[in-house]
Amino acid sequence: MQPNASERGPYNGLTRAEPTLPSSAYWDQASYKRDLDAIWYRDWLLVCREADLAQPLAFRRFRIGTQDILVLRDDTGELRAFHNTCRHRGSQLCQESEGRLKARLITCPYHAWSYSLRGDLMRVPSKSLPDGFDRADHPLYRVALSVWRGFVFVNLAEDAAGSALSSFDPASGNLGNWPLESLVSGHVLRKVMNCNWKIFWENFNECLHCPG
Repeated sequence: MQPNASERGPYNGLTRAEPTLPSSAYWDQASYKRDLDAIWYRDWLLVCREADLAQPLAFRRFRIGTQDILVLRDDTGELRAFHNTCRHRGSQLCQESEGRLKARLITCPYHAWSYSLRGDLMRVPSKSLPDGFDRADHPLYRVALSVWRGFVFVNLAEDAAGSALSSFDPASGNLGNWPLESLVSGHVLRKVMNCNWKIFWENFNECLHCPG
């Protein structure tokens, strides 16, 4: 016999049972924007393995909603993440999806503003800059990055605090005896799906689909 929903205690702050989301949550543009603002632009998101960017100057690009994100390993071995856009006119900095940078500077293909691998503006060819222009005021837009046991996470929130671990469910502690640090990527599958992200997510989480 199923317990009465009204007799259940609150779960994760939820006090009322809902059978499902309204259908508009899967197609309405306003609902999608709310998802982006509340989840995708606020939470820690897994993007790759640390070993995927093993060499200095290695980089990968990731699309999160409308945002183009660049993750790289700088010349000191530090992993960093930035919005893949120039501070001058918003041009895309790296066009390739992944690879190794050819220099220790990221140079915009539009007006040749150049940034260090730490995101600092280093060179501005134009001589027609306004009075008082300070390169230190125009670094790349940085993105918070956190590494947990070899997994690389980013957080697009401007006020991102803590680390990816701080956002995990307590059950993640049960993985302590798994050698996650030694894992390597064996295969990457990329597929563009013409559906709302929740449709794929819900099907992925329902184990009744596992036999298929």
